[in-house]
Amino acid sequence: MTIGESSDNNAVEVDGVRFETLVPERELTIPNIKGLKNSVQFGIRITNNSSISYRFICFHLSPELKRADGESIQRSYARNATKTPTESDFLLLLPQETLTFFINAKFCWRGFQLGLTGYDGSGGVWTLCNLKPGIYSVRFTYENHYQTGKIDGGMTPWRFLEPLWTGVVSTSYEEFRIVQPRSEF
Repeated sequence: MTIGESSDNNAVEVDGVRFETLVPERELTIPNIKGLKNSVQFGIRITNNSSISYRFICFHLSPELKRADGESIQRSYARNATKTPTESDFLLLLPQETLTFFINAKFCWRGFQLGLTGYDGSGGVWTLCNLKPGIYSVRFTYENHYQTGKIDGGMTPWRFLEPLWTGVVSTSYEEFRIVQPRSEF
């Protein structure tokens, strides 16, 4: 097992579909420099162990973080624009195939506060604030209640994009550490 891979103990399988949290880097060095933005890779791996092909949409996927003491970090959300899904947003996963999806996120400093900010596929922006050096855990909740995808604001059904996997599943939490570089004197 290499860093970023999950063992069978921390994967969640529902109806033959396996979901895992991916954290390729377990120690993230974030220097305290105003205006600096550090990209981060947190993601989800979905493996279709069933005999049915499914489509998955990671359009609204955002991380859930908690501190080492188990306290959840509140996530704020705003929308800059509204984007409806396109065909490429519905990822086809054949039986025995795996897909990996990483969120678009960055650590950034606002004054003396460290935050994690990212964008979802619909034009939304989420932020997790008041992060400090220490140990955290991250997970994702995949949720879809519709068996077919829709475009054009829901006016045009995508009959050729079924079936979408339906259900709600939260991946296991995976740990990572935020550290600041040592000062050179």
